[in-house]
Amino acid sequence: MKKLIPFFILPLLLIAKPYEPNNIDRQIINHTFNEEFDRALRLAQDQIKLLSNSPKYYYYYINTKILEYYQKVAELDPDKRDAGRKVLNKEIINYCETVLNKFDKAKLDTENKFYLGSIYAYLGRINGIDGSWWSAFRNGQKSRNIMEEVLKADPQFYDAYLVLGMLYYYADRLSGVTGFIAGVLGMSGDRAKGINYLQLAYEKGKLTYGQTALTLIEIYSSLEDNDFEVMKFYEDFLSKFPRNKRTLNSYCQRLIGLYEFNKVASLINSDLIEDYTRARYYDAIGNSELAIKFAESSLKNEKLLWRGASGNAKYIITFNSWLTGNTSLQKKYESELDDRYKEIFEITKKYERESKWFNQFSVFVASGKSISEIEAQADNKPDLKRTPDIECRFNLLMGLVYFKNNMFNKSENFYIRCITSKNDRDKYTAYKYLVDIYLKLNTDKPKVKRLLDEIDDFDNDRLTFRAKDLQKKYNL
Repeated sequence: MKKLIPFFILPLLLIAKPYEPNNIDRQIINHTFNEEFDRALRLAQDQIKLLSNSPKYYYYYINTKILEYYQKVAELDPDKRDAGRKVLNKEIINYCETVLNKFDKAKLDTENKFYLGSIYAYLGRINGIDGSWWSAFRNGQKSRNIMEEVLKADPQFYDAYLVLGMLYYYADRLSGVTGFIAGVLGMSGDRAKGINYLQLAYEKGKLTYGQTALTLIEIYSSLEDNDFEVMKFYEDFLSKFPRNKRTLNSYCQRLIGLYEFNKVASLINSDLIEDYTRARYYDAIGNSELAIKFAESSLKNEKLLWRGASGNAKYIITFNSWLTGNTSLQKKYESELDDRYKEIFEITKKYERESKWFNQFSVFVASGKSISEIEAQADNKPDLKRTPDIECRFNLLMGLVYFKNNMFNKSENFYIRCITSKNDRDKYTAYKYLVDIYLKLNTDKPKVKRLLDEIDDFDNDRLTFRAKDLQKKYNL
């Protein structure tokens, strides 16, 4: 009879389900990623009281506190932000250290080791934000060791790949002193492995979906600036957590940049959409009245705006006041423009005919016209050769139109015209899309080699890391 026991156990092992959140966990997760932090924290604290011998609900509590932390930092007065960040950092670091001291890893099962390892990762992250890089990498190393132990015990514990993916990816992005410290502690980076691990956690993990999706959004939107790759993560995340205001507005900003105005139109009246997002939307579709209204409204809380948003909001008001002939409002905000926007507006006024034509053309494209209609409109453009800035903006827009319609050869021709621009922002955009085009097409190696050399000379971290995919594809 004893010989039969393993036979009956084996089927149970083979059909064992992956670790999944229970009903309470799902409530905490939903409240957390819908930015209902107080509800999530209360639920987590209630469970801590009931299950204080497990790190599980400490993990959920800390996860919520860290997302709340980002919101609190964003709401701080910019003049007091550094000091306020230090206070918040210390609060989370102290809490994590207190929790970690409660548990002996050797006494924990695989699932609880995962939670413990995740807390070490959270601690390392805040150490890094606080500038304590030695502590950041030491705690990252502890987290990595625990996650490797978890995967050794259960190779299908896919959530453990989140931490490993983050460590490999971010270690590859480090340089200078931080890179040196990481090297000393054996934290070698590998961008490709990091992204593969994150994708594995995203596709097969059950416990960390929210964190993994936000990590991939951060990587593809901020660190790699890959407009089209990031969209699936935004949309999947927001389908599950539609009340996440920060992510929703970030998504809309990205859609506006991609001229995806039908999608923005379906979201713009949500109570979660910020006035600055509305101002950019109405400016892009040619509604000057509403663009001015929402830009002015956004400036009432100017210190809470995203970096660079204040300057853009003032330009939106200045430009649309000029378009509509509201001279007094134009002069009021023109005097407040920073140097960059002053230069743009001077060019706009100097080349009034060309500027107004391009604005109308941009609004025409934003209205969702067909390729043939856009091409017909483009054929009637004025001579833009005397206005290289406006000409480059036209070329970038046409490049985007063709890129979105998978007409990559035509898109390439327009982007190539901008790589000699004196405006680094325009040159950056051209390089970025040429990388994508050469990844999608098969083209001549010498052409790709020239692009890689130019990107190397341009010295932009995001482009340099994106270009690694080209190096791999063309074996350069």
